[in-house]
Amino acid sequence: MRPVVLPRVLALSLIAVLVVGAAPPGEPAEKVTVAIGGVALIVYLPTMLAKAKGYFAEEGLDVEILDIKGGGSQAASALIGGSVDFSANAIDHAIKASTRGKALIAVHSHVRLPVMGLVVANKYRGEIKSIADLRGRPVGVTSPGSQTHMVLGFLLAKSGLKADEVKIVGAGGNTMPLALEKDSVHAGMMVDPFFTAFLKQGKGYALVDMFTTRGTLEAMGGEVQGTTLLTRPDVIAKRPAIVQKMVNALVRANKLIVASSGEELARALPRELAGDPALYAESFEHAREAFPPDSLVSRDGVARVIETMRVFDAVPAGMKLAPESVFDNRFVQKALGRK
Repeated sequence: MRPVVLPRVLALSLIAVLVVGAAPPGEPAEKVTVAIGGVALIVYLPTMLAKAKGYFAEEGLDVEILDIKGGGSQAASALIGGSVDFSANAIDHAIKASTRGKALIAVHSHVRLPVMGLVVANKYRGEIKSIADLRGRPVGVTSPGSQTHMVLGFLLAKSGLKADEVKIVGAGGNTMPLALEKDSVHAGMMVDPFFTAFLKQGKGYALVDMFTTRGTLEAMGGEVQGTTLLTRPDVIAKRPAIVQKMVNALVRANKLIVASSGEELARALPRELAGDPALYAESFEHAREAFPPDSLVSRDGVARVIETMRVFDAVPAGMKLAPESVFDNRFVQKALGRK
């Protein structure tokens, strides 16, 4: 059995990725740290493209991107703990933080859809035909507490299954294909470029595809806010100019993304990030609808995530949580020239 062809930057250890570039003469670049749970995942394309194109450097920022072992949950924990200034995370991490008395604020929308799918290994094609057929089986998520875990919990509940009726396994993002091939899990929540590679090579099939608006509406019943740039209220209060510069660069990156082909984006990224350019281009085109041209966090999308999390008590039933409490679009609006 041939291994899945995957990008080479899939580090499981903490890696520092430095932005190349310099501040204007006589002005030292301002240091900024960003945590990401898997830099090669396509949902983080805006941040990685802004780095590769020098957009952060042109804003006078010296951005250090930390690829965090343990995925998005650990990236969010690093932000909450004060180890970094920002993290690229799904909005559910800000919502969960709020339920625990912590505050994280989304200031930019990387993607406006979940950008993931539920994939089943080919050997179970005759046995697993619906989500209900997952009862009693091991099912992979990228990491416990991640957005993949949250979405899976909703899909299970929607299909009449309780969380303890399946065995949830933290199988990683880049290692999910291997977990399926080794039969460690029978099905798993998979993100791109791995989703596209796995299906293209005929190793599995999708029960759910949430890379498109239509697929998301069918699976989740409405709009779902995806990955964002998160920061803490103290960073916004003490370093608003830094937040604005970060958002300026990311808005610029999103505009380039929606105006580019997959082939052009693959060429714009370092080879260690894009991996196989043809596969990366195909993965991007599959997820193209997810990238918002205006970079604004969707209130309706955030509200849908909150209600989704209530289904399996990740947000307590009696807790009032306004969508506006976990995002702030002022910086994007300023970058877009809006008042």
